[in-house]
Amino acid sequence: MGGELKREIVSVARSAYLKGLTSGWGGNISARQADGTILITPHKKSLGFISEQDILTVDGAGNLLEGTGKPSMETAMHCALYRETESNAVVHLHPPGINSLVSGDVPLQLDIFETRLILGNSIPILEQDAPIVVDLDALLQAFATANLVFLKNHGVVAVGDDLQEAFALADVAEEAATLTINSMIIGKRREETADESMEANRGEALPVFSTGHMSLIQRLVNEDEEAQRLGQKTDLTVNYAIKQLDDGTVFNIHFDKGKITSITQDEDADFVNAGKREIWIHVFNGRLDPFAATSQKKLRLQKGHIGDLSKWYAPFYRIFDLWKHAPVKELDEE
Repeated sequence: MGGELKREIVSVARSAYLKGLTSGWGGNISARQADGTILITPHKKSLGFISEQDILTVDGAGNLLEGTGKPSMETAMHCALYRETESNAVVHLHPPGINSLVSGDVPLQLDIFETRLILGNSIPILEQDAPIVVDLDALLQAFATANLVFLKNHGVVAVGDDLQEAFALADVAEEAATLTINSMIIGKRREETADESMEANRGEALPVFSTGHMSLIQRLVNEDEEAQRLGQKTDLTVNYAIKQLDDGTVFNIHFDKGKITSITQDEDADFVNAGKREIWIHVFNGRLDPFAATSQKKLRLQKGHIGDLSKWYAPFYRIFDLWKHAPVKELDEE
């Protein structure tokens, strides 16, 4: 049962081992099958040397259904992630570059366009008190805004629609860690500083997806010289709609060379990006990067493709930064 998926787990496991993303008996990988059962790697066996016969089948509570041996010690974590997210794959690895930076409290440098597009600018970091994840509530809370979480003095956990997607997140993050370390070695690392002026200029929180909130965003974008410069340079002329899935509210933002000419409440747009109210609150309050949220499918493009937005990466990134000047009320404040 699950032969093809077992082969994919073995392939990803060996790739992770050969790329140095884990060593010894470290790391564990799982995938959810169509019937809800979970295929998972075994305890105390190197990911570099497992075979299809080693892959075990467990139910949603982690009980062994098929296979010989003991499931990974992190089985409870995998099961919790499947219960609370829509993911179909979980990859937990111990990348040395990431572990070096996170244990030393050194921020990850995200200068490569593709890296920032995939990872965003804020990856959750969780303190760990044991060699396995014991605070599942904190982990699940972190995954509400990300598909990748760093575990201090431990490793990374990534989730995705499939194994390749989850593995890619961990792989790209380790590449970013390697580039960060290389920059430090050659003396070109920039000091990371908080955007104090941005924080100081944050306005009063408004209800998310309200006309008042959209009007403030329109004013902020149209009055910002950098947004206008980048919008004209890249000819940002497009209709970009944002949609709240909870009640179907839509705001269609009409751009003409970077200027917002109008905001209408329809889906007649080139792009329609949709998400739950909670996710949009995280986005507008600066905890979740909109590009990464779309790449990681916390937000879903119901119309258009993220690759087609890339040519306007620079102006949109500036615009998304401006959103932080227009914070929205948290769920418990509404």
